[in-house]
Amino acid sequence: METLLTRAFALAAQLHATQTRKASLVPNTPYLGHLMEVAGIVQSNGASEVAVAAALLHDAIEDQGAATRELILNQLGPDVLALVEECTEPGTGGATKAPWRERKEGYLQQVKVASMEALLIKCADKLQNARDLRKQVYIEGEAAYAAFTRGKADKLWFYHTFVQTARERLTVLRQDQPAQPLLTAIDYLLIEIHQTLTELDADS
Repeated sequence: METLLTRAFALAAQLHATQTRKASLVPNTPYLGHLMEVAGIVQSNGASEVAVAAALLHDAIEDQGAATRELILNQLGPDVLALVEECTEPGTGGATKAPWRERKEGYLQQVKVASMEALLIKCADKLQNARDLRKQVYIEGEAAYAAFTRGKADKLWFYHTFVQTARERLTVLRQDQPAQPLLTAIDYLLIEIHQTLTELDADS
C-alpha cells in the first residue's frame, strides 16, 4: 500500500534523479543517498511521518526550482510543504542564486525561528554533511575543500555558527516544551556536529 513516505521517496528520486554529490570520495555519487541518510536520522529520532517525508525533500525547492512547490503540495500535502519551505535556503529556487554569504546569513536567520521538526531536519542535514566532510578530509587532507564553492574558513565558519544558532533556538523551544523527546534528540545531534567540527578544526 502506498504511504506518505513511499510517495515522498518516489518524488525525491524523480526530482534528484540526475543530481550527484558536489564532493564525494566516489565520483558521481547519487544525491539521493544524502537525502536518504538525512531522512533516516530524522526517522530514527522519533519524528513524525510528515517530518521524515520533508527530510527526503528538504533540498527539492532549493535545487530543483520553485515549481517543485506545487508537486510537493499536490503529492504530499501542505504540512510536508510547510516543513520543506522552512528548510529551503533563502535566495535559492529561482533562475539564479543569491551570493553565498547572503544565503548562509538568511539560513541562519531561519534557524532562529525554526519549528522543532524543521530544526531536527536542519541538524540531521548538517550532521550528515559534516560526517561526509570529515571522512573526505581524513582521506584527502586539505584537498577535500577544493570541491566546494567556498574555502575551508568559510565552510567551518558556517558550521560553527549553525551549531551556536541552533543551540540558542533549542533553548527557546525547551522553555515551551521542556519534556519533548525530539528536543533531546536535537541536542544530541548538535553534540555530534560539534565533535565532528572539533576534529576538522584539529586538522587545521
